[in-house]
Formats: sequence, C-alpha cells, structure tokens
Amino acid sequence: MAFLHNNNTAMLIKSALIVDDSKSARLVLQRLLARIQVNVDTVESAEAALAFLEHRQPDIIFMDHMMPGMDGLEATQMIRANPKTSAIPTIMYTSKDGEDYFRIALQKGANGVLCKPADQEAVMAVIRSLDKPAANDASKDVTTLPTAAIPLVEIDRLVQKHLKSALTEAKGEITAGIDTTASQLQQHQRHQLEVMRRQLQQQVGEVQKELDAEFESERLFNRTKTANQKLAAAVADRMVKRATDEVTSKLQVQKMAFDSALEDHRRATARMVRSTALRAAIAGASIGVLAAVLAASVIR
Repeated sequence: MAFLHNNNTAMLIKSALIVDDSKSARLVLQRLLARIQVNVDTVESAEAALAFLEHRQPDIIFMDHMMPGMDGLEATQMIRANPKTSAIPTIMYTSKDGEDYFRIALQKGANGVLCKPADQEAVMAVIRSLDKPAANDASKDVTTLPTAAIPLVEIDRLVQKHLKSALTEAKGEITAGIDTTASQLQQHQRHQLEVMRRQLQQQVGEVQKELDAEFESERLFNRTKTANQKLAAAVADRMVKRATDEVTSKLQVQKMAFDSALEDHRRATARMVRSTALRAAIAGASIGVLAAVLAASVIR
C-alpha cells in the first residue's frame, strides 16, 4: 500500500538511489524502475547513502526504514537538512504502513511512502504524487496535472489487485535464486568430491608403491635376514632340546626296564642257589645214610 503526499505535478525521473540492506528488495524495486527507463544506483546502508550524496544527486531516493546502524528516517532528516540534498524527493520504501506511520514519515522529511512489496502502479503513483521537479531537472518544464489527491481506497484496490502477482513474481525470483544457488552448490560439491577422489587415488597409489617396494623379495629378505637367522637358531635349539629330552626319556625307560629285569634275575638266581643247596644237603644226607647202612652190613 502506497501513501502519497500530493499529486500536483508529474516529474521527469531519470535517476534513482535505492537504499536498502535487503538485496532482494533492492532487486525488485530496481527492476520496476528499469521498466520506466530510470537509471538506478543502490547502497546497503544509510551511511553509504549519505556518502553517495556527497558526490552525486539522483532525481529521487527510495529509503528503507529498518537498517543496521542509522535507520531510514534519521537519514531522511539529514538529507532534508543538507542544502545540497534538501530538494531531492525521498520516498520511504518499507513494509510499515498505516496513517500513523505516513504522518511520522512526513514529519521526518519524507515525500511519501512506498510499501513493500511494491508493484509498477504503486511506483508510478508515488512518482506522480511528488509536487516538485526532480533535483536535476529544476530548469525543465513540467506538465501541471489537476490538483487532486489519489484516494486511499483506490490505492488499496490497486495494491490488492497486484499484490498476488507481485508476490508470485517475488516467489519466482526467490525460487530461481534458490535453484541457481542449489545448482552452484551441487556443482561445487561435485568438484570438491572429484578433487578429493583424485587426491585419495593419488595417495593410495603412492602407498601401494611404497608397500610394493617394501615387500620386494630381495629387499624383504635382506630386511628379515637377521630375524630369520635368529628364528632358525631358536627353532634348531628347540628341536635339539626336544630330541635330547626324547632320548633321555627313552634311556630312563630302558634303564628302569633293565633294573627291573636285573632284579628279577637276581631273585631267580637266589632261589636257584637255595634250591641247589637244599638238594645238595638232601643228597649228602642220603649218601651218609647209605654209607652207614653199608658199613653196618659189612660189620655183620
């Protein structure tokens, strides 16, 4: 919704300065002004606008209200207080609306209010509402229009009529911007992934070369020669010890068997000696008896 100050004269607007910290808001208004052949400069802050106006003077200024640092109303007051820039019409380009804000804007030196989102008819209505020539066209003739204020109801109707199309256009621009950004991000990600893949492939190749060099047969043999010798000596020692243990064990078993057999033989010999002695004693006794019998027979 655009609130207008007066509608006395039409202006020839050739240049404009847009002051807004929102890139999308600057872009939308810049396109609307470009359709009516207005050259546009843009800045992102009130401080940057004041610095711009030290050297250049546009025909009209569109000033955002809420910005980091100095706000738009403070900047408008300073523009109006400076003799070099006091004649430049300043339109508050803001999402704020209502009669109360319109009165405050006029008190601060603004010439009108253009509400966001703007459309072509609202921009033209604001320009036509200005009651004095552009700062750079003071010497040019102007065409006088009938003195009549544009009714607020008519402005509301125009804004409501084009609000949907303006929102659709803004949505399209935002969607296009998001799609472009997403595509750029995807391309960047693919590029980064390809770079990482190549770097990883290169690193894997270098590691593979190092491993191949490390495990080359002659080099590996030379690197492990001492360890292999130590390992062979340890294995030989273990084998000798194991063989020695086995021989010792067998000898011990054989000794035990020999000792057992020897003990059995000793016992058998002892039994045999006892048996022989017994038989000898019996035989001696028998011989003695026989001799006695013979002797007795002879005596008789």
